Formats: sequence, structure tokens, C-alpha cells
Amino acid sequence: MLQKTNEVALVEAIKKIPLLNGISPSRIRVLITLCEGRTLQPGGVLCTAGGISDELYILLVGELGVYTADDLQVAAIKPINALGVGAITGQPRLAALKALKPTRVLVLRKSQLDRFFNADPASRNRIYRNFIHILAEKVNADNARLRDLQGEQEQYQSRQAVLQRQLKVHQQRLHFTLEFISRRGFMEYPEARSQVDAQEPSARVLAVAGDPHARAALKEALAGYAVAEAEEGGQALEAVKQELPDLVLTALALPGMDGMALLEQLRAFQPQLPVVALAVEEEAGAAAEKGFDAVSGVEPEALRSAVEGLLEREGLA
Repeated sequence: MLQKTNEVALVEAIKKIPLLNGISPSRIRVLITLCEGRTLQPGGVLCTAGGISDELYILLVGELGVYTADDLQVAAIKPINALGVGAITGQPRLAALKALKPTRVLVLRKSQLDRFFNADPASRNRIYRNFIHILAEKVNADNARLRDLQGEQEQYQSRQAVLQRQLKVHQQRLHFTLEFISRRGFMEYPEARSQVDAQEPSARVLAVAGDPHARAALKEALAGYAVAEAEEGGQALEAVKQELPDLVLTALALPGMDGMALLEQLRAFQPQLPVVALAVEEEAGAAAEKGFDAVSGVEPEALRSAVEGLLEREGLA
């Protein structure tokens, strides 16, 4: 009875493998009878890259690592799963499979699989359709990821272009200013240039708060930094694009877009930008869960400590 129960459970589990979707339990039992069991200890090799795909594997227990020809692990496969579909397509193995844990697999040799297909064309056709569907889903997923990567690349290229334009403008302004100083006789050009080069630029902080008194208090608490201001989320987004701050400090309650929504927008186009939430004690937990880089109270000491810590982490302190 126990053996029968185990067999039923095994058939039900294997039925869930996408490659075998729609195959009847009776035909899956036939497939199981054509398989041989194989046990692997951690590090054991199930198959090597580049070889002939003459076996289809059904992973029942454990975990298998997928390795490139130069022995780089690129994926881990968990039960229950089918691997080695080259036994269906005739394609050589592109990767090696090694056990990451004590592993149990069913091995279906290509000769036995061909025998099953010849005896049951309906199941063969169903498995072929399933295989095509699986490949189509993978192609669609890869295309979607490629589009995302292209979008990210365009955003970074756009930001790089803005930075280059701004750098060029700032360099031109500096050159004209130094020439002006030199022509007026205030200082020789090399001396003026040397003094400019010796200046340590201040980190740029964007303070976002709806109340002008709150913004003034933030600016006072961050004396020594170059602090720009924004009174609401949309204005803050535009300031980030134009001013390119090193850090954003935002209240949670803002006119229109609140601080939580502002964080989401900032993460979408500049995910590496540190963002600090200004929060009272009862808001701190929700802000931390949302993913702010730091959460600070409104006290000047706490505020400055949070900003200094993040800027130090970014190498800007």
C-alpha cells in the first residue's frame, strides 16, 4: 500500500513538470518504468558540457548546479524538474550538471525515449508542443529583459550626456572667470588657477520639504554642504535631473507626491542615489521598510549624522 501511495505521489509530482504537461498518468507511469534511478553526492557529475545529449533527466530530490565549459556555475536547479532536453532535439550538451546536495534523479536514455515516442505518437506530439511553448516563453522573457536593459542603458547614456554638457559649461565659465581676474590685475592666471584647484568641493544635498521654515532649518543643520531646496516631489525630481545632488533628504509628508512616492520615482531612474527620510518615531518603521537608505529624526545632530554617514559610504564625506 505504501509503495502504491509513493508511486501515485511520484506520478502527480512529475505531471507538474512543464515538459510533461497534459501527459496522462498512465503514460507517465510507462515513462517511469523506462527510467533508471541514479544517486549523486555533492560534487558528483551527472553529465559534462559538449557531450552527446543521449539522456533526459528528471530531478526528484536534491539540487543540481549548471556549469559552463570553463566550470563557472550559472544556475541551480531544484526538484521537480526535467533537464537534458537535447535528448529530444539532438543538440549537444551546452552545460555540465553537478550535484550541489545529495541528489536523486531518474535517467531516461534517448533509445528508451524514442521507443516511447514510437509507441505513443500522441504523447510525443504533446511533449513537442510543450517544448516549443517552453522555448517561446524563454524567448519572450529574454526579450523583455533585453528591453529593460536597453531602457536602463538609454537612461544612463542620457545622464552621462547631461553631465558632460554641464561639465563643459562649468569649465568654460571657470576659464572665463580666471581670465577676467587676470586681465583686471587682481591675480596672475596661474595663481588663480592654483587656488581654484585647491578648493575642496562641498557635497550637494537636495532638501525636500513643503514648509519653508523646515527647509531653512534643514539648510542650517547642514551648514557646510551645498544645499538646494525643493518644496514638493515633482520639483524634487526635476532638481535631481538638473542639479545632480549627491544625496536627497526628504520629508514624508509633501504637497502632491509624498516622500514614499518620491523614493520610488528616484529609484526608477537613479537607483544609486542615497535618499534619507525625515520621519518622526511612529513613521520610522514604515520608512525603513520602504527602502530609504537612512531614516533620521528632525534633530540637527541626528540629521547631520545620517547625512555624513551616507556621504562617507559614497566616498563624498
